[in-house]
Amino acid sequence: MKLPVRLHGSGWGVGLVLAAVAAGALFFFARPRKPSGDVWLARTQTRAREARLGYPAADVYRPHSPVRAGASTLLPPPLLQELAALEEAQDFHGLAAAYLLRGNATQAAVYLDKAGHSPDVDCDRALLALDRGDLPEALVLLDGVLTASPRHPRALWNRGLVLRELGLGLMAADAFERVASVGEPGWSTEAKQRAEELRRQVEAHQSAYARALEVGNAMRAGGPVPLEQARAFPGLFRLFFYDALRAAPTRERTLELLPLAQALDTHEGQDTLVALVYHVAGRDFSRRGPLAREHDRLRREHGPPAGWRALIEQSRRAGETDVLMGALFHSQSIPAHLEDYEALAASTNDTWFTLLAAHWRAEAVQKLGDRVHAEQLLQAALRTCSTSRLDYRCAELENDLAFVYSVLHRPADARHHALAGLQRARRDHDWVMEIRLLLALGQIAYVALSPPLAEAWFGEALARAPRDCRMVQGIQQNLAVMYQLALRPAEARARLELARACGPLNQLSGVAVLAELARSSTQLDEDAKHFGAALASLRASGTLNPGEQLLLAHYEARFELERDPARGRELLRGNLEDAAKLAREDVNARKARTASYSSLMFDAGGAGDFEAALALFAEEQGMPVPERCSLAVAVDDERTLLVARGPEGGVRGQQDASRTTPFREAEGLVPAPLLEVLRPCERIQVLARPPVQGHAGLLPPELPWSYHVGRAAPLHPAPVAARHLVVSDVEPPAALGLPRLKAWAPGEPDVRRGVLSGASATPGRVLAEMVDATELEIHAHGLLNPEVSDASLVVLSPEPDGRYALTAREVRAQTLRGSPVVILAACRAAYTAPFLHESFSLPVAFVEAGARAVFAATVDLPDAEAGPFFESVRGRIRAGATPSVALRDERQLWLQRSHAPWVRDVLLFE
Repeated sequence: MKLPVRLHGSGWGVGLVLAAVAAGALFFFARPRKPSGDVWLARTQTRAREARLGYPAADVYRPHSPVRAGASTLLPPPLLQELAALEEAQDFHGLAAAYLLRGNATQAAVYLDKAGHSPDVDCDRALLALDRGDLPEALVLLDGVLTASPRHPRALWNRGLVLRELGLGLMAADAFERVASVGEPGWSTEAKQRAEELRRQVEAHQSAYARALEVGNAMRAGGPVPLEQARAFPGLFRLFFYDALRAAPTRERTLELLPLAQALDTHEGQDTLVALVYHVAGRDFSRRGPLAREHDRLRREHGPPAGWRALIEQSRRAGETDVLMGALFHSQSIPAHLEDYEALAASTNDTWFTLLAAHWRAEAVQKLGDRVHAEQLLQAALRTCSTSRLDYRCAELENDLAFVYSVLHRPADARHHALAGLQRARRDHDWVMEIRLLLALGQIAYVALSPPLAEAWFGEALARAPRDCRMVQGIQQNLAVMYQLALRPAEARARLELARACGPLNQLSGVAVLAELARSSTQLDEDAKHFGAALASLRASGTLNPGEQLLLAHYEARFELERDPARGRELLRGNLEDAAKLAREDVNARKARTASYSSLMFDAGGAGDFEAALALFAEEQGMPVPERCSLAVAVDDERTLLVARGPEGGVRGQQDASRTTPFREAEGLVPAPLLEVLRPCERIQVLARPPVQGHAGLLPPELPWSYHVGRAAPLHPAPVAARHLVVSDVEPPAALGLPRLKAWAPGEPDVRRGVLSGASATPGRVLAEMVDATELEIHAHGLLNPEVSDASLVVLSPEPDGRYALTAREVRAQTLRGSPVVILAACRAAYTAPFLHESFSLPVAFVEAGARAVFAATVDLPDAEAGPFFESVRGRIRAGATPSVALRDERQLWLQRSHAPWVRDVLLFE
C-alpha cells in the first residue's frame, strides 16, 4: 500500500554532490551561505507531495496538487551551494529533507541515518516508511513522535495519511481533526476538509449497508427484488436470496426471484442460482409451501429448538434440500449434523455451500485441538476462493485462518490472512465483516504487543460501533493488558477507566491488570472498590469454569498482598493448594499456580529473604533446595529476581523493579557480583522461570551451566547394551519447501550405533525406537510453533497419512527407559513456547520423558558444522565429562579456533 504520488530522483543525486566536492574550486568561490527557500521549493504555487516533512523549514504550506498520470514528476535539484551550506552546518536532517522533498528516498535515508533522533527527525523516518509502503513501521514511528510531542502537527498529519492508506477512515479523520485544532494557516483548513471527506465516505458506506439490510429484509418478507442493491452488495443479497427462496410459498413467488438469481450469477460468472430457481419452481408446492412458510416463521420469530427439529425432519423426508440446509443453518445445528451437511453441500454444486461446510469442518477440528489439520482444511478452501468471487464466504475463511495462525503464534501469517479477508470484505461492501476483521487485526497486534497497530485497528472498530458497550469493554480491557505487558502502566490504567465507563470490569484480563497496578498504585483504596465490584460481578456471572475461578482467586490474593501482606500470603498459599488439584488437566489452574509462586517469590525477594525465595523456586519444580552452585532467575514485568548460591553454600541475591521495557534478551541479566559467586563452580544449575528459560547468553560462555527444567520422570537404569540411535537424511514433505540437509557422516566406528534414515525416519518409528536408546541424535529441520501446545517441532519423513512432525506433546507422552543424552541438531530446537505459565519446548519434553541431558540450539545451525560439533561434545561425555563441562569445553575450543558464534546459542537442559 503506497501513496498515490511517488517522486523519484532525476539524476541529480549523490553523483553531482561528489563531483562538486572533487572540484574544490567550486566551493572556494561559492562560499557556503544560509539556504534560501529554493531548497524547500517554497516558490512553487502548489505541492505535489501529500505528506508533510518533519523538518520545520521545509514545511511551507501550498495547496496540494497531485501529479497527473503522464505528467513529468521531475523537480529541480537543490543548488549545490545550498547543499554545501547544510553540509557545513552538519544539518543532516535538512539535507535529508531536501532530498525527501524531491522524492529521492535513497539519499534521504543516508542523511537521516546521521541525523540522530528527535520528534522531527523520526517524523521524516516515518515518511520514508510511508513512501516504501511499510505502513506498520510508519505508524510505530509516528506513535513514538506523538508520545514525545502529542500535538506535533506534521506527525499528526502523516499519521492521518497512514491510517487512510490502511483503510481506517474514522481514525484518519480524527488525526486530521487534531491537526485542524492546532490552527496553522492553510494546513488547518485542508486538514478539516480531509477529515470531513473521510467521515462522509465512511458514513455513506454505513448508510448504504443499513439501507441494503432494510430492503433485503423486506424482500425476504415477500417484497420487491432490489437489483441495484444486490449488485452493490452481492454477498449480503446472496444470503437474502437463499432465505427468500426458502420462504417462497408459491411457484409464482419463486419465479419473481429469477432476476436476482441472474444478477448474482452474473457477478459470480456461473448459472448456479438460476438453475436453483427453476428447480424449486418445479417442486410440488402443496407439500413445499407449508415447509416454506414454517421456515420463514421460525427464522423471523427465532423459533424454539423443538420447532426447528421438526422442520429439519419434515424437510428431509420431503426431499426439500434447500429448506433443510436453511433449517440447519438458522437453528445453529450444522455442527451436530456436520457430515450430513457436507454431503448436502456437495450435492448442490454450489461453491457457496461447500465453502460454508469447510468453515464448519475447520471449526470442529479446532475444537478437538488439531490446529494443523484446521490450517490444511482452510488453505484448501481458500484455493477455491482464488477462482471465485464469493468474497462474503472467502472473507470469513480468511478470518478463520487468521485466528488459527494467531493461536499458533504465527503473527505474520495471521496478519496476512486477516488483511486478505479485510480486502475481500471491503470489495463486497460488507460492513459487519469489516468490523470483525478490524477486531481480528487488533487482536493480532495485541498479541504481538504492538500498541500503535492495536490502537489503530481497535480504534476504527470502536469508532464504527461506539455504543456497543460489550465491544468497548472487551477492547479496552485487552488494550489494558497489552499496555501492562509493554510496561506502560499509565496507559493500562487509562484503558481500564474507559472500560469501566460501561460498567464493572467484566473480564479476567481487566481484573488481572488492576491487580498488577496495585504494586505502584497511589489510589489503592479507590482501586479496591473497583476491584471488589469486578470480583463480585464475575463471581455472580456463573460463567467461570474451575480453572478461571482459580485465576480470579489468585488476582484477589495478589491485590490483597499490597494491602495486607500476611493475608495476601495466606490466600496465595491456599490458591496453590487448590490449583495443585487441577493443574494436570486445566491450563488455567497451571497459570494460577505459576502466578501464585511468582507473587510469593517476589514478596520474599522484596523483603531480602533470598533463602526463602530460592526455596520457593525449588518447591515449584518439585526438587530439593540446591545446596551449592545454583542460580535462580525470575522476571515479572518490571521486576527481576536473582538468587545465586556458591560452592560453599552461601546465598547472595538481588531484586529490583527498574525494568522499563519488556524482557527480550538474557545476556547481561546477571550482574557481576552474582557472577563472581558462581565462577568457582565446576557446574552450575540454573532454575529459570518463564520467560527467561530457554534463552541463550544468560551466563558467559566460559562457565559450565545448564537449565534445570521440567518435572523429570524417574531416571531408569540403562539397558545392559548401550544403544546410540541416529536419525538422519530425512525426506521432508515437498510442500514445506525445505532444502535437503547435507548427508550425515558418521565419525568413529560404533557398534552401538543404529541409524533411522530416509523414508523410514517417520515420527512413529522415531518415537518407538528412541524408548530404549541411551544416546539419541536427530539431524533434521526444525520449525517453530506448528501446534498450539508445542514450541517447536522436528520435521521428519511423512507417515502414510502425511503426518511428519515430531512434537513436544508426543515426546512428553513417552517413557525413555534408557535415560538418554539427546542431541537435537535441528534449527531452533531449543525455542520455548511463549507461555508465561510454563516452560514448554522439545528439550523440556525430552527431560520430562526421562532424558538425563538434552542439547539444543536457539538459532539456525550451519549444516556443515553442527554434526562435528555435537559429535565432539558426545565424545567428551563418553570420556567421562559431565554434560555441562563437555559443552563448555567444546564451545570454548570452537570460539578460540574459528569464527563460530552460533556455538554460544547451544544450550543444555537437564
